[in-house]
Amino acid sequence: MRRRTVLSALALAALPTAGCTAPDEPDATPTSSATTAPASSEPPSAAPTSSATTAPASSEPPSADEPPARTEPTPDDPILFVLSNETGSERTVTLRLTRNDQTFVDETVALDAGDSREYDSGVRSPGQYELLARVEDGPERTMTLDIEAFDVTNGSNHFVSVAADEVRVYWEE
Repeated sequence: MRRRTVLSALALAALPTAGCTAPDEPDATPTSSATTAPASSEPPSAAPTSSATTAPASSEPPSADEPPARTEPTPDDPILFVLSNETGSERTVTLRLTRNDQTFVDETVALDAGDSREYDSGVRSPGQYELLARVEDGPERTMTLDIEAFDVTNGSNHFVSVAADEVRVYWEE
């Protein structure tokens, strides 16, 4: 799965940045100057090395006047629909995903026994979508899917599995 690869890469990418400061924090590492102070018998002062200050992060929720955060899809991990034939013979299956008057997936395909096809739905916004899976001369399934902002930004896989007497639908995030 692509998610496992991405998560592994993220975990390994964080190692080289250990000990680095955040962009809004002042650099805590003192820098050397071109001139050196003469040696003194007085103890060093406890003065701070930097006069920069940082404002504490605001924990207030955004106001009602501010627009909500925009949901951006990840192009490498879209909302996929995987159609598979779990029967022992070829089946012709129609898969349709719609929302209001817009169609996202509308495919009719002949699947050999044990075969599958993957479709990128093109869904880019959260909401309720209608899914139809119809087997020619066989079972049919219609259901409403709630696709959330998490699904849009991080992708999800929806599996439509054709059995001899039913169509099963399940998903993973």
